[in-house]
Amino acid sequence: MPPTLSTGPEIELKRSLTACIRAKMAQDNLSISALAERMGTGRTAVRRILDEENTAITFRSMSRVAQAVGLQIKLVAEPMSAEDLGKLAHRLAKSRSRAKSAALAAEITQGFYRGS
Repeated sequence: MPPTLSTGPEIELKRSLTACIRAKMAQDNLSISALAERMGTGRTAVRRILDEENTAITFRSMSRVAQAVGLQIKLVAEPMSAEDLGKLAHRLAKSRSRAKSAALAAEITQGFYRGS
């Protein structure tokens, strides 16, 4: 079973990319089978790449699919807002797991220093 996340920036990015690719496929009336053929791969691989919950897909694979439908992926990194940092701090305060607390603390630190 592929790694999944229910929320967070990774899953939101994957959902956004998948939605754009699926919209372009619909606009061009392109099936998964036709896309797989364009890419020289199987339908199962394309379905796995387009599974918005599967965050184990590489950026290279996402880029290949986007190019196959005529899209170009561009990423923009922005500092976290004070509101986002506050939400993370709130989740940290409620966390009961040492590992989860450490991960949230690291995310807060990264977000804080990106904003400086």
